[in-house]
Order: sequence, then C-alpha cells, then structure tokens
Amino acid sequence: MFFRDIRKPIAWLGSLAAGVLIVSLIMVSPFIGLADNGDFARVMGASGIAPLHPNEPYAERYFAYSHATYAYGSYSRGGYVSTHVLLVALSGWISRLFNGHTYDIRFLGAIYLALMMAALALFTRHAPTFPSKRATAAMAAITAVSLIWVFGDIGYAAYFQSFFGEPYALVGTLLAVASAMALAASEKPSGKLFALFVASALAVATAKIQNAPLGFAFGLLAWRMGTLRPDRRWRRQTWAGVGILLAGSIVMIAFAPNRLVHTNLYQSIFYGVLKDSPDVAADMRELGIPAKYAVLAGTNYFQKNTPISQKDPELKREVLDKLGHKDIAVFYLKHPLRFVGKLQKAAQSGTAIRPYYLGNYERTSGKPPGAISYKFSSWSEWKYRQMPHSLTWFASFYALYLAILVVWWLRTRSGRVRLALETLAVVALAGSFAFTIPLIGDGEADLSKHLFMFNVCFDMMVVSVIVGAWYGLTRLVYIRKG
Repeated sequence: MFFRDIRKPIAWLGSLAAGVLIVSLIMVSPFIGLADNGDFARVMGASGIAPLHPNEPYAERYFAYSHATYAYGSYSRGGYVSTHVLLVALSGWISRLFNGHTYDIRFLGAIYLALMMAALALFTRHAPTFPSKRATAAMAAITAVSLIWVFGDIGYAAYFQSFFGEPYALVGTLLAVASAMALAASEKPSGKLFALFVASALAVATAKIQNAPLGFAFGLLAWRMGTLRPDRRWRRQTWAGVGILLAGSIVMIAFAPNRLVHTNLYQSIFYGVLKDSPDVAADMRELGIPAKYAVLAGTNYFQKNTPISQKDPELKREVLDKLGHKDIAVFYLKHPLRFVGKLQKAAQSGTAIRPYYLGNYERTSGKPPGAISYKFSSWSEWKYRQMPHSLTWFASFYALYLAILVVWWLRTRSGRVRLALETLAVVALAGSFAFTIPLIGDGEADLSKHLFMFNVCFDMMVVSVIVGAWYGLTRLVYIRKG
C-alpha cells in the first residue's frame, strides 16, 4: 500500500463521491434549487445580483419555481447584516469571469459543494484508528458513508442553489465541527486548523440573526482548545479566536435592522405568546399591551386584511417600541408550561429538513408548480414521515446522548478525547439553542424553515452515534481478542 495512513485515500474518495452525487442531483438537467419565499431580495441587492425578469408574474417568481439564472445589478446596502452576503457576492464575481451578462446560481452551489467536500474529507481523514489497517479503513469508510447519506440528502443539497442563509450555516457547522475534531486528533494542533474553526464558527453565528447565540457556544469550545498546546503563542491565538466569536455574535445582535426586529417581535407576541392563549386579555395585561390589540392575537406580520395593520404607527409606538424579545423570554420563564406547549409545536415541525412549500424545479422543466425532487431523499423522508414528531422523543434522545458523552468523558483521562466529546456536546448545545430561540425570536412563524439549524445539529448527533457505535463495537472485538 502506497499510503501510510489508509484514511487519506478514503477521505479523497469519499469527498469525490459526495461531489459527484450532488452535482448529479442538483446541477445537471434538470436543475434543482429552492424557490424564493421573499427572502432573496435582501441578499441579492447587497451582492450585486438582480432578477433576470423584473416583471415576472408573482406566481412564477415566488414559491412555485426555482431559478438558475439572474441578472447582475447594482450593489445596495439592503440593511441586512450577515457575512453570508460576502459569499454570495464572491459567487457573482466568479460568474462574471465566465458570463458577463447573466449570473448562474450554480457557481454559488459549487462553492457550497467545495466547502462541504472539504469538511467531509477532514472528518474522514481524522476518523479513529485501530492497530489493523483494515479496521481503520472500515472506520473511515463508515464515517464517510454516514456523512454522505445524511448531509448529501436532496433536502440539504437543494438549498445550495438558493439565496437562503441556511446552506451557509450548514457548511459552516460541518467545517467548524470537522476542524475541531481534527484539532482534537492532531499530535500538534496547527494555527491554520484553528483559524478554519474560528472562521467556520463565525460564519454560522453571522449567517442569520437567530444564529447569533451559537457564537457563544462555539466561543466556549475555542476557549477549551487553549489546553491543546502549552506555548504562549497558541494561548494568544485561542483567546483571539474567542474574542472574534463573541464580538461577531454581539455585533449581529446589536446591529439587527429595526425593521427586522419589529417584524420578528410582532411574530413573537401575536403569533407566539398570544396564539392559542387560554386567556388573551390576561397575557396582554401582563405584557402591558393595550386591550384594543386583542384582535391581532393569532395573526402573523405578513397576513393581509388584519383588523389593524401590522405597520400601523400606533401599534409600533404603543407595543413594538416598548417591548423587546427579553420581555418574551421573561414571560415564558414565568409561565414554563406555556413554553413547553410551544416546544411541543416546534417538535411537530422539527423533522422537516426542507420547506415543502417551496418548489425545486425551474418553470421550463415542465413540472407542475411547487414540484419537489425526491432523488436521494431516504434520510430526509424517513425523518419527516417516520421519525417521532414529539417533544418527548427529542428530549429523550438528547438526554441519552448527553449521558453517554458525560460517562465517556469521566472514564477517559485523555485531554484530546475529552475535547472531541466536548465538541459533540457543543453540537447538542447549539441544537438546543436552535430549537428554542426561534420561538422567542419569531413565534410559530415558518417553524419548519427556522428549525433548519436544529436539524443540522440533530443530524450531526445521529452521525456521531453511528460512527461511535461502530467504534465501540470494533474496540469490543479487540478487547475480546486480548
């Protein structure tokens, strides 16, 4: 064998297989993407991209069909704070090198795919080893196959060819966790790997405002990495990484556009706390909301023909300017059973990786409006249709998962193994953030899409269970052989 480490060729082969799979799924005919639900504009304008047909009928531009091509436009501020815009702008600059007249979103999809392939290669290259080359090869292969089966699913891949922030957060999470596991497995952790971890975690935290708290979780992990090397330079690097992640999260929260804050706050109040409330009047008194706004209970910000307009100046002055998301959080702290009820609603939507109301195909494909692609969707469809949709199921899975990590952490004395386990614990922590924050930040609005990061973290936990189970069984065989 020409390779000293059998994991290296398997990492290359696995990464290549993932690339071929996703190219065949979404980039060759028929083109597969995700239709615009109205969110694309705030990213496109800031990235110098515009609709190819500005006067396209509403029914064709939104919800029903995806689009492969766009026009180039002027750069506008847009008021949307996210590093995601930089990646979309980069895809536009690359597209201009090949076609100066029309932007092809497949360049964006190719960037996401390249980042995902890099993460998969990192995971596989640093999979656990055994004395036998065959056992090590099997371990690396199981790691690669599990990752491809779960994260190569069309439910995730279709996002790559859209302007949503979700795929940016997905590849950021994969790279952050992969680089953290690689650092834990390295004899001498490198500054380059740590820089990749910080950059990837920062991308996750700054992809969307609701992801900002995840930066604090990754910052905690960066702080723990300070123990990997004893030299002063390394400690300075890790502290700088912690500072960058904390600063990125704080900036995302502090500079959230007022318009977006008011929209989300409206959803949190009227489509969250007051939706299905057993006593709307009492809840409004507790929050200090005038009784006349009771007619808005159960409505969302984008609903038409409401008794009082969501953009009414008095509503803004008397409610939205006076309350904040911290008031919503305090309300749920005072009424924990009410929040448990909301968590149960989230659990019902927590198994959908993709938004089923958004079409995947172009209008020219001949598919009906809103048609969905089901190629290579065994994981996402099993989750959506077969996996339990209950809070009890998710809570039990989390409890058992964390219990295993704690027992393993206590039984080992290896600092590197402990860091790997802490990385998996941070994934679980990030998933719990992603499960609860949308309810406080946006009520029950579009839960299936807002729980995307929860799905990413949960699925990463599932992959780690598969890989960990294989590792445990292999070790058991070696122990029995003495």
